[in-house]
Amino acid sequence: MKSPLNKKNNLLVALLGGTIGSQMNGEGIVTLSQDAKDEEFFDSIDKRFRYKVISPVRYSSENADIETYKKALSGILEEARRPGSRYKGILILHGTDSMAYFAQLAVRTLSFLKIPVMITGSKRPSDDKRTDAVKNITLALGILAAAVKDGTGARTFGVVYEDSYSGKSIYLDAKETEASDINGDMRQFVDRSSVEYMKFSKKNKSPFSSEEYQKRTEGFMARPAGKIMVIPAVPGAYVPEDIKGFDAVVIESYHSGTADDKRLSGIVRKAREANIKVYLGPAPVNGNIYISRKILEEEGAIVMSGMPFEGIWSEAVMDNA
Repeated sequence: MKSPLNKKNNLLVALLGGTIGSQMNGEGIVTLSQDAKDEEFFDSIDKRFRYKVISPVRYSSENADIETYKKALSGILEEARRPGSRYKGILILHGTDSMAYFAQLAVRTLSFLKIPVMITGSKRPSDDKRTDAVKNITLALGILAAAVKDGTGARTFGVVYEDSYSGKSIYLDAKETEASDINGDMRQFVDRSSVEYMKFSKKNKSPFSSEEYQKRTEGFMARPAGKIMVIPAVPGAYVPEDIKGFDAVVIESYHSGTADDKRLSGIVRKAREANIKVYLGPAPVNGNIYISRKILEEEGAIVMSGMPFEGIWSEAVMDNA
């Protein structure tokens, strides 16, 4: 019996933007209005499919909202259900910052098609020599090919991303996908027994030994805690207009150190005018800087690097108590 993949199967590819659809320039990383990835690009990676590439909407994932997701998923559904299309699977390229939220919606809106779906992106743009774009796409296409051959249907519905520790592309079930951490991992794997991990641990230094920390701690203990406004990194999160009565604002960024500059620029500006500090993070210590982060930083946001969100919250409390 011949394999179903002996004949080319139709595969739908949806390009939605994000880092995987961006490039670097003198200002930072910019999402392209059109992506250079076409049918020939995907065919050069895996020739087992006949590709159809669409781009129903393009956006930076940090600026995603519910309406954007509706446009993206509606466009995919419209093409997938087009008479005569007969797609055997779907590959979606999306920004990693809010990919987990998109993946959870995609499971609930696309599973009824009963075909395998893979979602992937990259931590670095395609024109970065260290990019993980091609290897992530390669694994995603390989999983789709296996799913088509084995007839798994919507049981294969997942996300592919590069694990920061191993440097390898790994698969996650979309239903179990969580928001990326500061390293861009949706579920981090660290081999704590390895020699390399022990070497890394020996380099760590305690942040609690400096005289500055001792002074700040003493001052904090003598004063009541301040009132902190926290804006989470969630697409469509409520952003209040009034910041009166708050001692500080903490904006939780996505793992790339980005945030929704379209909706948050105004509140950062108001806070600056009212002498209220705005903290943005967690931001990677090393890595590319996105335009959205630069916009908020220029408005007055203080970018916090190298610590988790909880640490940034505590810094805001310590500084403004």
